[in-house]
Amino acid sequence: MHIREAPDTLNNMDDYRIKWHAPEYEHREHTQSWYWWTGGIVVVLSAVFFVFGNALLSIILLLGMGLLLASSTHPPQILEYELSKKGVRAGKTFYPWKFLESFWITEEYKDGKHSNGKILLTSKKSFMPLIVVPLGDTSTEEVHKALSSILPEHPQAEPLPDRVMRRLGF
Repeated sequence: MHIREAPDTLNNMDDYRIKWHAPEYEHREHTQSWYWWTGGIVVVLSAVFFVFGNALLSIILLLGMGLLLASSTHPPQILEYELSKKGVRAGKTFYPWKFLESFWITEEYKDGKHSNGKILLTSKKSFMPLIVVPLGDTSTEEVHKALSSILPEHPQAEPLPDRVMRRLGF
């Protein structure tokens, strides 16, 4: 991890970079019974939809859950994240500052201990309104200092689908 002192303004960020590595998502190990329960619930829901004449929704539900269950067995890739003069990079995806409106940093607690959270970036693009970037082991204070010199800070919550999927164990 390479960290430099955060600049006062964007213009002073000539070669400024904060880099860190983190998993692309939080991976959870599942027991065999979790797979059986999840699969069973999906099969029952699909059967109900089919009986009530909605075969297409039944098929979509089975395919979607099949893909989710299959992807839940694969561990996440470790991506490199970077804040620089030009924008935010998450792996191979780049978000220029001119397309971002604001930021918020969430803090997480696991087992009663503080652990780094996530950066929530509000995008100006309507098809991608909120970008979630995990902080991994990087310094929350340094990231906050750098971001606050570039974007306004507005309280935000993690997207509802992300919270629901985490609550369901995905």
